[in-house]
Amino acid sequence: MLKTIKTKIITTYSLVMIAFTSTLLLTTFLTERNRVLDLELEKSIEISRMHAEVLGNEFSRYITMLQMVSYNPEIQLRNKDSIEFQLKKLLEVGDGDFVNTIYIDKNLILTDAKGNTNKVTHPAFKKGNDWAGKDFNISMPLFSRFEKMPVIIVAVPILNTLKEWMGTIAVAVPLSTINKKLSFMKLTKGSYAWLADANGMIVSHPDESFIMKVQLSTTNSDTFPGFGDIVRKTQLEDHGYGHYLDTRINESKVVTFAKISNLPGWNLFVTTQESEIFHEIYEILYNVIITSFVLMIIFLLLINRLSKKLIRPLIQLSKDVKASVNNKHHHFNVIQSDDEIGQLSKAFDDAFKKIHSHTAYLEEVVGRRTQEIHAKNVILKSQNNALENIASIDPLTQLYNRRAFNALIEKNILADNQGALSPTLIVLDIDHFKKINDLFGHDVGDDILCRTAQELSNNDDENIICRWGGEEFVILIPNTTPDMVSTYLDALRTKISQANFAPVEALTFSAGVATRAPDEPFKAWFQRADKAMYEAKASGRNNVIWG
Repeated sequence: MLKTIKTKIITTYSLVMIAFTSTLLLTTFLTERNRVLDLELEKSIEISRMHAEVLGNEFSRYITMLQMVSYNPEIQLRNKDSIEFQLKKLLEVGDGDFVNTIYIDKNLILTDAKGNTNKVTHPAFKKGNDWAGKDFNISMPLFSRFEKMPVIIVAVPILNTLKEWMGTIAVAVPLSTINKKLSFMKLTKGSYAWLADANGMIVSHPDESFIMKVQLSTTNSDTFPGFGDIVRKTQLEDHGYGHYLDTRINESKVVTFAKISNLPGWNLFVTTQESEIFHEIYEILYNVIITSFVLMIIFLLLINRLSKKLIRPLIQLSKDVKASVNNKHHHFNVIQSDDEIGQLSKAFDDAFKKIHSHTAYLEEVVGRRTQEIHAKNVILKSQNNALENIASIDPLTQLYNRRAFNALIEKNILADNQGALSPTLIVLDIDHFKKINDLFGHDVGDDILCRTAQELSNNDDENIICRWGGEEFVILIPNTTPDMVSTYLDALRTKISQANFAPVEALTFSAGVATRAPDEPFKAWFQRADKAMYEAKASGRNNVIWG
């Protein structure tokens, strides 16, 4: 059959070109496919982790808001008007994130912002010793008696000074709020985000038929083979990815997941269709295949007359194509010819340019996404700093609150036992403050507290000053002697007595003072100063007693 050299050249050339083109396409496809998949997985995992962190910070914000309300003295005194006011204020501050706010007293009587009251009977409700060691609790989605939709209950305990449970303050976050926040996520085409709780129940999904009806399982189903393996990964890893087949549409999908802080066991998933990931590279390869096929047909028709002329440029073309496959920076030398060899060379050049352009585009997208993630992390850090400041400062006097003061003591004083001088603690209480409130009203009383705080703050920048509660202040003077403390208190008493506290004619205070003994715990140290303060008040007020 292959009797002539031309026939052999034509047949051999045809077989070589078919094998070469197939190898080129397969090598290019496998190389670029893995690269594109790795880039997409890296981007999708980062998106999952970033938005999981954002969602976790949202719940952290809810917890902080509730804790601020729980510290309110009026709430702890179970003042009904104040409770109703705070519940309505929480709804406003929540900016639409809450469908209801709830207060529950020691008798398990529930009151919500809408005026509804009821006896709490739900087994998931925490009370008494259930709160031991817990600063907050976030429930699984449930149907409440007052709401028709599933809600997530975010709750914090109300504790008295003895850390005994006095009640609970909580907000109800509807699943629609979670869906809304997930809908704002910027995802690539063909991707969507969804959420599952610690029990594997899907609580947020673009397909509403899944919400609160489908529970994830480690067993692979006929509908979603491979997804059970992904569920097992979520039980072992904080973030990761996996592949599964959606037999409903016969489509392979990639899933990335990340756990959410403040929601133990909850996972944020991002699902992407593989066809969308490889859409552009498939299109490029399809064009290369079509172009190559057409050009090979033309070459076969003309090779009989151009075999000798074709051999040399074909060798050069083969070398350039292989070099371009192995090195994306290789300059492809296009054969300047109007015949089929020139067209084939130009077609390969166009194909490699498109592939390299697509790769460069994906790298640019990853770079932009990395910058966006960095910018959002900066914003999150700023927001966390603002939340920390809110949680540490007394809103009335702008002094440190008890929580921040205790933290400063543990960090800066109790941990440092190397100083030559010992620190001194002053517990100061405004005399006859209740009478001031009774005579002039609470607004004047609040003003007196603010002006007293200002006078205390202006006295010495090195001292740590805290509003301990009510009309009681605590001053920490580091590295001092009894004579220095006495001089400081004499000056302070003179300053307070001469200051203008109108409409109050004159203001005095009683103080207890204690210098810390070596290795003395803060609790014992404070109790000595506090006891001395009460002795000062019992001795006729306007007095200073050392403990």
